[in-house]
Amino acid sequence: MQNNNTEIAAVQKIKKTEVYLDKVRGSLFGGAVGDALGYPVEFFSEEIIFSRYGESGIREYELDPESGKALISDDTQMTLFTANGILVANTRAFLRGIGSYPHDYIQMSYLDWLRTQEMTFEESRKQPRRHMDKCISWLADVPELYSRRAPGHTCLSALGKYRNDEIPQNNSKGCGGIMRVAPLALKNYSNVPIEELDREGAGIAEITHKHSLGYMPAAVLVHIISRIVYPQKQQSLKEIVIEARDTIADIFAEDGYLRKLTGMIDLAVGLSENNESDLDNIHQIGEGWIAEETLGIAIYCSLRYQDDFSAGVTAAVNHGGDSDSTGAVTGNILGAFLGYEAIEEKWKSNLELADVILEMADDLCHGCQMNEYSHYEDPDWIRKYMYMQWKDEQPEVISKTAFVMLKGDITNDHGVQAIVNAANTSLLGGGGVDGAIHRAAGPELLAECRLLSGCETGKAKITKAYRLPCEYVIHTPGPHWNGGKMKKEHKLLASCYQSCLELAVKNGIRSIAFPSIATGIYCFPLEEAAKIAVSTAKQFVVEHPGELDVIKWVLFDDQTLEVYKKELEQWESAKFVYSSKVIQ
Repeated sequence: MQNNNTEIAAVQKIKKTEVYLDKVRGSLFGGAVGDALGYPVEFFSEEIIFSRYGESGIREYELDPESGKALISDDTQMTLFTANGILVANTRAFLRGIGSYPHDYIQMSYLDWLRTQEMTFEESRKQPRRHMDKCISWLADVPELYSRRAPGHTCLSALGKYRNDEIPQNNSKGCGGIMRVAPLALKNYSNVPIEELDREGAGIAEITHKHSLGYMPAAVLVHIISRIVYPQKQQSLKEIVIEARDTIADIFAEDGYLRKLTGMIDLAVGLSENNESDLDNIHQIGEGWIAEETLGIAIYCSLRYQDDFSAGVTAAVNHGGDSDSTGAVTGNILGAFLGYEAIEEKWKSNLELADVILEMADDLCHGCQMNEYSHYEDPDWIRKYMYMQWKDEQPEVISKTAFVMLKGDITNDHGVQAIVNAANTSLLGGGGVDGAIHRAAGPELLAECRLLSGCETGKAKITKAYRLPCEYVIHTPGPHWNGGKMKKEHKLLASCYQSCLELAVKNGIRSIAFPSIATGIYCFPLEEAAKIAVSTAKQFVVEHPGELDVIKWVLFDDQTLEVYKKELEQWESAKFVYSSKVIQ
């Protein structure tokens, strides 16, 4: 019954987000349309464009003779990897209750993109990428992405620095930052103030582009698209643009280049309302090689043709500048404003990776429906954002982590390298499991613990085991329940298990035994504690495949064993671990 209820809740949540799907799809797909339309003419002069394609310029896809597709450039490639990083962050937050800013995961995802620019797909299959290189992107399974489509030097060099644990230093204000940030605006961060979202958009661009005119325009774009897709009130597109300008002006009020950006926005708005030709107006804005010009051209074309997607993107690419980036950003805005259904069918046919783009858009719209306290599972989501694999294939398995549960005394020999002590913050011994472990280990353990200066709740420290029949003791203070008044007891308990497992792997420990942390005198509810213990450990082995052979729980009484056993059985069909067993 519980599983049915959680599945129903997930379906209901998807229905609520379904209302945004047309705009989310429109923006991501529309950006790819503008990119693919502009990519063939990116490095052409206007004379060449109009002599080759006629006085109206390029107005249809130019298909690749080998694949028969309209090829996307690095703009859409990196946009997809931005989305992938966002959704990995979303998954970790929901399944672990912890997470960082999206840009941290996006930076890792960009390193996955960097590998697609350095090797063939066939070569990538020979790499232990999920285990040695910390790949977080299911997009690494998409063969078409292993293509160099005029990637920007700034992106390549900056990411190369990160891979070598160096911080890139540049003064680039190129458009390589703004052209990839739209997915941040397409994820519904309903509880995040728009100013914080704008700053995060700037932060994503700043991963590679360090000049403020390289990242401030990205904040403007994120604001515009977010307000279009997730409106707070009824606004015209022009009103949204002006609001974005004013908000970014407040955020970056002290920046010396702010006036240049706001002036560009005002210029684009004014030009969109005159009667001059598009080419003459775009010449006043620039060529789009730098971010504020890309933004200016996109705002101009979107406002001028806000009822006509095709007219907007064709105007955005028919000039002698960075046609694919100006087309992509225009497509992001107009696609969001008009929706996917309003995009002409001619743009939906023969677009490279159209299925992948729509799949990613759907994932951005709906987000992770699972959470750490329910048993609902989404196999597709697990495969993509936990196993980092695209197709419905058997996930890579290097070794099996056995989950073992038994009733017994944790100080006895259980064939493990380390046992966990449910300690207090002093680490100087106490009652229950803590006292039993200190008594069995002898006074040497207390002497070493005195040197550790205690331990925070939710953290862990390691010592030798001395007279115990194992090599190490990992000490972790669990949270006092106190009726759950602190509102963070669940996260602290999860952190206990996470910290112990991380410390075990760091020290080359392959087998570990836990007690039931915090359910004794600390009074943590047993059923909730078991759920946290099992889900945290299962998630850990997904993220650290092959690094642990066995995780045991040595439980003091029949009631505790039955609760943990039931929790493990409820996860039996899950793909988080590869074998599990319960020992009576």
